[in-house]
Amino acid sequence: MMIRYNYPLRDYRYWLKGLAKILNLHVRQKKMELHPSVGQGYVYASSINPDMSFIIANCSFKDDLVLIRKKTPQYGLSLTFSQVDVSDFFKMSESKQSIIDRTPRRSNILLSSTNYDLELTWSKNSSMKMVSVLFSSDFVQKVLKKDVLLDIMLYTGQRLENVNKVPITFEYRQLLDDIYSADMNLPISNLVIQNRILLLTEKFLNTFLEKRITVNETGKKLRREKEKDLKALKDVEDMLSNGTLDKFPSIDTLSKAAMMSSTKLKTKFKTVYGMKLYEFYNRNRLEKAKEMLQTGRYSVKEVGHDIGFSNLSNFAKAFKKEFGFLPNEMLRN
Repeated sequence: MMIRYNYPLRDYRYWLKGLAKILNLHVRQKKMELHPSVGQGYVYASSINPDMSFIIANCSFKDDLVLIRKKTPQYGLSLTFSQVDVSDFFKMSESKQSIIDRTPRRSNILLSSTNYDLELTWSKNSSMKMVSVLFSSDFVQKVLKKDVLLDIMLYTGQRLENVNKVPITFEYRQLLDDIYSADMNLPISNLVIQNRILLLTEKFLNTFLEKRITVNETGKKLRREKEKDLKALKDVEDMLSNGTLDKFPSIDTLSKAAMMSSTKLKTKFKTVYGMKLYEFYNRNRLEKAKEMLQTGRYSVKEVGHDIGFSNLSNFAKAFKKEFGFLPNEMLRN
């Protein structure tokens, strides 16, 4: 037996509601208490602002828990502090790599981007203490300076290579202990929790920035080249995200816009955004279709044609593949 949860990660508050639905449980006052038939402990979700949500988990499950994060077109960031007593194994997988760890105790910090598929499995009866903070794509684009964002994109592009790089040191543990010991029934606790989460984030980012390599003149030239490439990729991203597009631009058009060869563009775009050019374009237009259908003001035919599908059968198939249900089911609901 196992618990499997598929989701795109955009806001931890909605993530928790989805998990509760899978488990036939309820979220009350931002908190999901596990029923004894499922396990023990709780998962709590809240937000600091519209672009920064978080979860706190202190629990164990009676069955293997498999969390399947589906990649999103937008580049968000999750910062996770994990302290887990592993009963048998922990497994982490993405398209290029898989890690199985049977170390009895895991204590690490992982910064990852949301633009690639990631599957996490904890064996049953593993004791999990976890704090994870999600930064939306708007936060990433508006708040992070260009050179810092470049370093973070290169870092998160290493994916599972970073899993065991950053341990939870004493300073982190003190802040985490304050979070787990907070009485969530007290109004002041939310302020304490938010304060500690901001301090955890600040400490991690300060440490990350301190470790950035001081570059020599050659390094500066290399950095300028990377910044130029990142700007070009952002221009391509904007083209593919343009809601007025009625068809996918040719690779030649995109290559000219980026001033790169088609091979270089395809490779670098996949590295940074975690998906191929057409896949990125297709996900964006399907997201737009979903938003249009949710308004209730458009028919399936109108939406399909608006995002560039001349064949409604192909639109329905693509929509179901992306979201797990047909577009007309949204209208019925």
